[in-house]
Amino acid sequence: MVCGSGLAAQQVCAALAPYLCDALSVTWITGMSGADSDIVYGNLAPPTAYDFNLSLGVSEPDLILNSDTTFSYGTHVTNWGARRLNWVQAFHQPLPVLEGATFQHYLTQQGQSALEPFLVSAMAARRGVFAHPPEDLAHPLSRAEYGYHFDAAAYGALFELAAARGGVRKVAADISAIDAVDGVINAVHLSNGQTLTAGLWIDATGPQAMLLSQIAGVRQGTRRLCFHLTRMETETPGPAVTTINGTPYGWQAKTALRTSTLMLTTSDPDSDLEAQAALETAPLRSATVDICWRDMAWVGNCVGIGHAACVAEPLTIAPMRLLQRDIERLLPLLPVSDDLSVERREYNRQALADYVHADLFTRALFETQPMDGAPYWRAATRTPADERLVRKIEQFESRGLHVAFDLEPFGPEDWLTLHYGMGRSPLRYDRTVDGADSARIRQYLETLRGNIENAVRSMPPHASYLNGLTNYLRQTKG
Repeated sequence: MVCGSGLAAQQVCAALAPYLCDALSVTWITGMSGADSDIVYGNLAPPTAYDFNLSLGVSEPDLILNSDTTFSYGTHVTNWGARRLNWVQAFHQPLPVLEGATFQHYLTQQGQSALEPFLVSAMAARRGVFAHPPEDLAHPLSRAEYGYHFDAAAYGALFELAAARGGVRKVAADISAIDAVDGVINAVHLSNGQTLTAGLWIDATGPQAMLLSQIAGVRQGTRRLCFHLTRMETETPGPAVTTINGTPYGWQAKTALRTSTLMLTTSDPDSDLEAQAALETAPLRSATVDICWRDMAWVGNCVGIGHAACVAEPLTIAPMRLLQRDIERLLPLLPVSDDLSVERREYNRQALADYVHADLFTRALFETQPMDGAPYWRAATRTPADERLVRKIEQFESRGLHVAFDLEPFGPEDWLTLHYGMGRSPLRYDRTVDGADSARIRQYLETLRGNIENAVRSMPPHASYLNGLTNYLRQTKG
């Protein structure tokens, strides 16, 4: 039994549809509205969404032809903190390993403190251009990764169609009462008079977690935030990058869709009036939620998916990345007996690691000089940074080392881009790089940088590429 009507419910139902058989039926209770809190997923899906969506029956041509989805190279962070930091948190393939040492050590040896000129996706994002990565691995653009800009309603509708095609049964009713005893959901009573039972309940009701809140009470919270989503109609799509601009009250994220631009405004509750005053149009949706996660996302016979288990701040790609990982984690752990203990234990182990490490990545953005007197910044840094984050930053600044932990949702390139973007650079480098010819390494870096600049100059504007691709797909489909 899946409960919820937002993006998490739509995606998990699409994911479960291929598993339907005599031993597994799926009923989806859709009456609970989750549209408002869906804005807290942000409007940016990571590169892994391509394969993830395809496994759920939604292809990239479906997105381009049947929604207002556009492409994205990542997030351009501007005006961040008191230092007014400016960088592109780009999606990118693993950086080159040269003669046994990772890329940043050669930058340090060569006295270079900027990583961005060597990230083709970051340079393309700044220029406002886009093209799919070619298959030719020698081409600089082959190292780029891309995700999607989306509107939650249009994006989710495609997964809802996939779930319906797969035979998922829908019940349009509200939950009026829940029978829960000793940490187990026995039944739910619906507004249409029905009483439903299930062997496994999936709570996709958003931050309210209607089911989980009946049987699980422990949440790890950081702070409360206010969100407002506005839309501005446009004639052509903007750049293939979400732009996040730091403000005294929080931040604003601008995301370009096919015929409009979405603006997500985020603030501390004490600054919400100031944030609302900055809105150019009336908000489409608003939400005030606690940024938090549950120590156990699977309790008894109920699994929390998406915001029901973890609400991550959409300052990073974390919300959509965590939702995908929740679903990917659930599928191989679908129960095969009435004893759910083994599946539950493994799910919770992986989920907790995901939630904690995603929070570390977000917190890393605040390890810089804050905006003075801003309630948003005070709340974000109220507690000391986690020891694991301190270790990551210290080891990188000391000797360019990436400290990794198990089951991190953000990889080495994500962290490396973040470190350099926030002005961190190593004091020392791996001395094995001294074994390479310095002049040859210098020439390699200069050539790589030049090739990236040339490739980006030859790429079409995001809007032109998107229009051309759309026409091609329509002709091919026809």
